[in-house]
Amino acid sequence: MLMATQSPATVVAVTAIMLTCDVFVVSLRFLARRQRRQPLQADDWLCFASLILSFGLSITLFIGVAQRALAYSTPTSTALLPRTALEMSNDKIIIVSRIQYIFLVISVPTLGFIKASVLFFYRRIFVVDKTNLRNVQNLLYISMLTIVGIWAMGFMFSFMFACKGNFVAWWTSAISLIENCVNTLELFFAFAVSDFIFDCVIIITPIPMIWNLHLPTAKKLGVLLIFLLGILATVASLIRMIWVIWARAVGFDVSLDQNLLITTSLFWNMLEISISIVASCLPVLRGLVRKQTMDSWVHSIRDMLSLHGEQLSDESVDSAKLSSSKSEVPSNELHVVTVTVERVREY
Repeated sequence: MLMATQSPATVVAVTAIMLTCDVFVVSLRFLARRQRRQPLQADDWLCFASLILSFGLSITLFIGVAQRALAYSTPTSTALLPRTALEMSNDKIIIVSRIQYIFLVISVPTLGFIKASVLFFYRRIFVVDKTNLRNVQNLLYISMLTIVGIWAMGFMFSFMFACKGNFVAWWTSAISLIENCVNTLELFFAFAVSDFIFDCVIIITPIPMIWNLHLPTAKKLGVLLIFLLGILATVASLIRMIWVIWARAVGFDVSLDQNLLITTSLFWNMLEISISIVASCLPVLRGLVRKQTMDSWVHSIRDMLSLHGEQLSDESVDSAKLSSSKSEVPSNELHVVTVTVERVREY
């Protein structure tokens, strides 16, 4: 169940499996670039950076479980206290709280890298002249990348300095966290909700352009399906947001084991990151199983686009006849067709 706590075996197994999947799909992504002799670009390197950070996140979880702190009930000093009291502090609580702090500080830029990777990919395929700041789509993606960068840096520093420089207060006890730090429950809530909203916005951004293509509905749906593979990450983000909303509602309830609550929180956070990496790379799997490269298609369409632009500026009779034969496919839509085919090829 969503609100249930995870066992040590579950945390280790799921984390290891998802990390393996991440390594696999990112490796396929780089393999696809090499096979097609394409240079690695910003979206590829950002995806790789998120994979490196996910290694660090996985290691923190493995260490926590290995020390019998994460995914284990908090040991109590007396049988009269079956659950963790807010004032209690012991080595297991300190270990779990430190892991939580490190995990949060690393997870924020990891999610930021994944979102930026997708946005850079959108910009690469939908914006032909990236130096043209008058292009609405170019400005849109630059603005979204800027906002994502500010969002990631803002929450990273918010978690890093949540206790206003008194770092020990985070991992001393729950009451110390409450008295010396900002309202961390509200901070978790703001982060989870904004993360989910960003995922939704990123998912729907390319839909209008694709749907306006002069293509059969079946082909439109096929292209949309490739783009909407990222909805898997949005679902994971939604699940984590629901859990955070529940945790915010119960607060620092002394009847609940805080170590197990932290374990569940980190588990869903890790799952979201791993699924996001996989979802951002899934289209490359489709590209690798295709036996026929689409390079010639892309070059042909780009040639058509270039020729079409020249014909619009040429007032000769021959040019006018040739242009009329393509009147049903506007220049801007040739751009979209080109980049849509290129996305299937490259991602």
